[in-house]
Amino acid sequence: MDRRSFIKLSALAAGSMLFPTQAARAAASRRSLTKTTPVELLPSNVQRPWLGKAFWGNRLQDWRLNAGKIECIRGERGFEMRTVSILTRQLNNAPKPARIKAKVSNLTPTKAGFCGFLLAAGADQLDYRASALIQRASGKNGGFMAVINDKGELSFRDFSDTNKPLAFEKVVRTNTVNIGQLHDREIILDCHIDPVSNNNFDVRLIAIDSKTNKELGFIVRTSVPSSELLGGVMLLSSMPSKKSGARWAFEDIQSGGDKLSQSDDRGLGPVIGCMHSLNKSVLKLSAQFMPVADNEYRKVTLEYRQSSNTEWQSTTSQIEPGYVIQFRVEGWDNTQEYDYRVVSHDKGIAEVLYQGQILKDPGQSKTLSIALYSCLVPTNLSLDIEHYKTRLKQEKLLGRFGPENILFPHTELVGNCDSHEPDMYVFCGDQYYEATPTQVWRGRPDSYLDMLYRWYLWYWTFGDSIRNKPSILLADDHDVLQGNLWGVGGRDPVVLEGDKRTEEDGGYMETKALVKMVYRMQHGHNPDAYDPTPIDHDIPVTYGAFVYGGVSFALVEDRKFKSRRNININPVHTQGELLGHRQEQFLRAWADMDKGLPKVCIASSIWGSPQTKSNLEPLLDYDSNGYPPDGRTRAVKLIKDAGAVVICGDQHLPMMAKQGLDTFDDGPLFFAGPAAAAFWQRWFEGLGKLDNPFNNDPNTGNFTDIFGNKMRVLAVANPKVTYDDFKQQTKNSWSNFLADRSLKSEGYGIVKVDHKAQQFEFECWEWNTDPNKGKQFPGWPFLHKWS
Repeated sequence: MDRRSFIKLSALAAGSMLFPTQAARAAASRRSLTKTTPVELLPSNVQRPWLGKAFWGNRLQDWRLNAGKIECIRGERGFEMRTVSILTRQLNNAPKPARIKAKVSNLTPTKAGFCGFLLAAGADQLDYRASALIQRASGKNGGFMAVINDKGELSFRDFSDTNKPLAFEKVVRTNTVNIGQLHDREIILDCHIDPVSNNNFDVRLIAIDSKTNKELGFIVRTSVPSSELLGGVMLLSSMPSKKSGARWAFEDIQSGGDKLSQSDDRGLGPVIGCMHSLNKSVLKLSAQFMPVADNEYRKVTLEYRQSSNTEWQSTTSQIEPGYVIQFRVEGWDNTQEYDYRVVSHDKGIAEVLYQGQILKDPGQSKTLSIALYSCLVPTNLSLDIEHYKTRLKQEKLLGRFGPENILFPHTELVGNCDSHEPDMYVFCGDQYYEATPTQVWRGRPDSYLDMLYRWYLWYWTFGDSIRNKPSILLADDHDVLQGNLWGVGGRDPVVLEGDKRTEEDGGYMETKALVKMVYRMQHGHNPDAYDPTPIDHDIPVTYGAFVYGGVSFALVEDRKFKSRRNININPVHTQGELLGHRQEQFLRAWADMDKGLPKVCIASSIWGSPQTKSNLEPLLDYDSNGYPPDGRTRAVKLIKDAGAVVICGDQHLPMMAKQGLDTFDDGPLFFAGPAAAAFWQRWFEGLGKLDNPFNNDPNTGNFTDIFGNKMRVLAVANPKVTYDDFKQQTKNSWSNFLADRSLKSEGYGIVKVDHKAQQFEFECWEWNTDPNKGKQFPGWPFLHKWS
């Protein structure tokens, strides 16, 4: 828009604005309007859930790119404020102008709602990736909206109200303008942010007829402090509060001005990341794509070369369900360092989509350092919850859009762990959860997109860490969208007619297509399985052995074959499978493999149930791998026979423990790392009453769990609130949910395999402790000789 048009618009709308004279004077004094350029040129020949490199949709199943338009496809009640973050644009503190505009249309012309821009999302208090998740209910740091509704009313609305988070009330001291019912008209929304004086800005929202280019009306919010114009910029589509309603479309999205930082390197996709493993002479690598269209990226190549060479070698594969590509290369020289890149040839030229390095296997030349993660939520509380509450008097009330609630992308946790410079990464389960950052979305045709939404957040968190380092993953129960999983080899249970199937019946609750998708995405890059025969419904397995860094590893799946719970007999007398016959056979064979090498078994959860209630009473938990006790005992003995240690996670209770057989400490050593970030709490409180404590720690000693399994607990990091205090304040609630991170013991583990000293060193770190200055959880580091 040129200066003459803007002055004309000011005069036409003067009678409808709160400060027309001031606005008109400001407009007239401007020499020119801020120029804009497209945020991203979107293809017009595809339909897909991925919106483009510059855009992140909340949620993945709520938006699509269709023939060049970004369309909201969610109009049901309860889905207010569907948002799309413009990842590559950020409002900064420069006293300069900014501009954002887009063509908008109501996809449901007879339904009510509004659309437009959310400005200052996150208020510059969050990482841009965290700000990208802002949606639905308003809260502190939420910013404000510049919108138009189905009736043609332009308005500024608040998105920071914590008391009435779904009210979306008009900003105080602003007015509205009505350009008439929109129906099926396409309107250009043009938002200008202009510096005026004293570090303040005027914000103008202009409506223009897209066919005639005629200005239809505008509103102004004057003297906005610069502090209210910092943070992310988002597109938004919403129905009225607590009602079903309109869905909106956006196209030709443009921006400009020096107050709007442009960081194209923040774009995401089409490949969000790669994972790889190296087992002697076999490389396996998976490339995770965003949800692209079927007619895109049909030929993708993994190219690799020794870092000292110039000639690339290559292998080609195709995208599989889950938008993942798997590569397997034999004859790999693991004594050399390689560069790799994922390349598309769809456009007739080689387009590099992602690149990294494959480091040489360090063998026994150095101490092998392993990072151990499990159990990661992106937010402490769901962003869909209307009102946040505390459960404990000492608990802090979380701000919805503050770093105490939006933990993603976990920059402090990841940064502290990466500072150890691990040689490899192990993620042993619950890479995401069903209820955060948004509501549970099980059992629906688009559940796979909801799962991908959460999976992409995990990849966005760890992608840079694992780009050049090998990683091993185990999918656990929450990864297949279940609270608990008794896999029973994939078999479906027999459910009586009229009864509703539950997780306790055993097997997988989601469609087998989704289950296979999860295992393909998370396990596809793992070393080859010992016996790759799928279980029922052609569900793949990943258990097997590999060697890296001079260490022999076993990877076992301690959920997939597990017997369903039996609550009809005394827990001590229950019988069944923990690992199943096939994995037990594998562990017997592993005992004879790789003679002379230290051995580490990777599992999901500790093989016992070291959990207490009040006064040292054992807690009954069939989800724990103390059940079934006979299957657990067989598994523990096999690890003992192999001379191995076990590393795992799952229980959200950091622990070192010897799992016993005939005595309390005649079995192998287990290290259960802390949850990276989780909501459910567990306790093991010895209260100084246990025999044979370790290092005079009152929470250690000999313990028999509810299933009769013996163990000796050697170190534990309990929540920072006692079990009794928690239950008293929550009136003995069944749930152990706790949001305030300061009351939990969360972080990561580091396992060091010291070949020279022939010992393991287990480290257990809190997420916000600087490893160069701070101390580990009490009881760590823990040293263990292997010879």
